[in-house]
Amino acid sequence: MSTESFGNRRKFLKLGASVPVISLAAACGSENNPQLASNPNPSPTQPTETPGVGNPVTPPNVVVPASHPPRGVHAALFNDASTSRALCWFTDGLDCPATEIQWGPVPAGMSLTDAKNALANPLPNSAMASTTQTTGLENQTHKVVVNGIDPDQAFRYRVGSSESGWSEVFVIDPTPKADETWTMIHFGDHGIGELPQRLTAEIMKPQHQHDLLLLAGDLCYADGNQPIWDTWFNQNQALLATTTTMAVPGNHENKDNVAADVPLLPLKDYAFNNRFNQPGEVSFFSFDYNRVHFFGFTGGAFLEDGKILKELATLEADLAVAAVRRALGQIDFIVVFQHYTIWTDQEGRAPGNPTLIAVEDQILLRYGVDLVLCGHDHVYQRSKPMVLGQANPLGYIQVMTGTGGQSIREFEPNISAWSEKHFVGLGFSKYTISPGKIISQYFGTPPISDEDRSRVVHESLDSNFELIDEFEITPRPLRLAKSFVKPPRTETELAQAHDWPAIYAHTLARNCAHEPAAPRGFLHKYQRAYPNLMG
Repeated sequence: MSTESFGNRRKFLKLGASVPVISLAAACGSENNPQLASNPNPSPTQPTETPGVGNPVTPPNVVVPASHPPRGVHAALFNDASTSRALCWFTDGLDCPATEIQWGPVPAGMSLTDAKNALANPLPNSAMASTTQTTGLENQTHKVVVNGIDPDQAFRYRVGSSESGWSEVFVIDPTPKADETWTMIHFGDHGIGELPQRLTAEIMKPQHQHDLLLLAGDLCYADGNQPIWDTWFNQNQALLATTTTMAVPGNHENKDNVAADVPLLPLKDYAFNNRFNQPGEVSFFSFDYNRVHFFGFTGGAFLEDGKILKELATLEADLAVAAVRRALGQIDFIVVFQHYTIWTDQEGRAPGNPTLIAVEDQILLRYGVDLVLCGHDHVYQRSKPMVLGQANPLGYIQVMTGTGGQSIREFEPNISAWSEKHFVGLGFSKYTISPGKIISQYFGTPPISDEDRSRVVHESLDSNFELIDEFEITPRPLRLAKSFVKPPRTETELAQAHDWPAIYAHTLARNCAHEPAAPRGFLHKYQRAYPNLMG
């Protein structure tokens, strides 16, 4: 791979794609030595004569360590998917010198070795990063948005500074053109154990090469233990630094804020918001990737920030515009992704949250959303097109892929009529998108042991990932697409149309039922006010 050229703009496979990212040391790589980061092929030390000794000796290399080596580098979309990227990384301590990104294209014919050699092939552009303290730690988070990327060439970059130390040079494939086929991977509920790293290694294999990665919440399970975030980013840097990644928070991210015991106050220091560089409000946002429009949001996972009504109003306004654009032929599909499932058959989790589901489901139907991608429940389950849990060709298909490796769960004995396919094990969903078509595939490996699938089942580490499920969707007919063009309701109108105290109460009850550490005082307050709702 080191001699492969970049003559073909879509031929390049991600750096390190054939190497499992199990080792923290390997994930950090040459970041700890700015000289090695700048020159990955340094000349060997020449032998020197030592006075009084007849034979030449080789003195040891003297390495000046980087003062603040960048780590946990990851890339996301921010503005135009073809010409911009948002980068984020971390350094230890609160005294890191100012850092930047150096970047440029990978010209046709440049080898991988040359692309990674910033000393011999300097990166022509730079931009300074903003710096804030990392949530809950005496470390720093660095963010920068790069615009003006050449859409026809791979994007190579490194982050840091000559004073703090440089990361290695990473390469991201160019965004495919609108008339080209591209691929996307989606899963949630990852973690830092053996199974999550097995999954990461699998999706980095050449046969699963992908252009976009969607993470459906519950990423590292720090649960307030902030250094676990660093472990997760370090373990997955080889993937996240070379793959355009968008993430939404889950209920375990809700535990990672500095005031989790103060319900319904605007908490501005969520670790998730600090550690990701995404558009909008970081935890809810929208973007286009070619002819697919995406909206990602918390689905109530961050209920205590008091923004769930604002999120749903933003969802409605965004989908209203997307429905118009689809009717005009500007996009083919509308996709919503979130952590919480809307409907589920995981054991002990159904029904989910009827009051919030009723509001969200109605919005999804109103504007004809095509796919809802989620996680949360540690199983795979794909629905038929449905509305309010009933099969309906006008509805959306939910793809629940909570099989990122944190644990393996079971299903209820009786599977609902809306369910099309379900699977217990470790795996991920892969989507191949071309103009007018999405082919969805689920690759998984089942646990060998049936004794307790809720625990980590290490036997599955030796199993091959196989194709478990596959389906295809095409754009809605024009006449039907036009029927979904409707004016959006305002936040005030939505507030007046629903019993929001009850929705807050029931959503928090769901969150508390799934996470015992959630704030119980607030729950008890609404249990008294809405005893029938709380059951």
